[in-house]
Amino acid sequence: MPTVEPWNKRILAFQPSSLVPLEQCERHYLRVHSPWAVREIRRMDDIVSYHTNLMLGQWDLLGGFHQAPDQWRFATMRSRPGGHAGFPPPMLGFLSQDHESFLSHLRGFAVEESVWLDRRSGQLTSEKYVIVLDRPDGLGQAAAHEAAEVVQDRLRELLEDAYGARLMVVNRVLAESQYDEGREPGQRITSRSASDSSRVSYLEIYFDHQEWGEEFFARADVQDSVRSSPFAPGWVAGYHVLERAGHDKRSA
Repeated sequence: MPTVEPWNKRILAFQPSSLVPLEQCERHYLRVHSPWAVREIRRMDDIVSYHTNLMLGQWDLLGGFHQAPDQWRFATMRSRPGGHAGFPPPMLGFLSQDHESFLSHLRGFAVEESVWLDRRSGQLTSEKYVIVLDRPDGLGQAAAHEAAEVVQDRLRELLEDAYGARLMVVNRVLAESQYDEGREPGQRITSRSASDSSRVSYLEIYFDHQEWGEEFFARADVQDSVRSSPFAPGWVAGYHVLERAGHDKRSA
């Protein structure tokens, strides 16, 4: 059975602003926004981890990741149970203003994190892949989560003997934050959230090397486990991801 980690977790997904060049969005994120977040989180005892993720390629028809990704970035944050999971209220206005400089269509998800496979043994680097499941039109929330369990169980089974596979983490979406429009949609932070999100889950899968990740996802049985599910076509996407750790205080 999967084991549940003792942390509250949030996933923040966003697209680049359409009002400035992508290179400018990336530069602002890497040189201003993310360094600011890293420095602030260092002083926050409740937040125990912060990771940034850049989509490098999208799972394509051939089973590789050579398709240009339709998503840009997401970040993950873990916090202590009962603690404050985000930035203090006085900072939120400044954050909203900064969002207008580089991002749009921000979506925030409260998730339940569980580890379904863990074969880590001290290696310091890995290649990360993410499967995103969305709820198809006409499929209820309970049925969507049941269908996701089937996909996740099958992937875990296939990963058991996959060469180089190290870690599989399932993030079941519990609620979605709501953001107001600034210069573009999804830029201004609010305190509102909804439990009926169309996003079902994020599956994070790690391999020792890109070669083994691409070998796994190119397998016909792996592709069939996802693409024959109710989420396909159109409600499932896979990505090769570059992850960077700004903080990870879980061993402290």
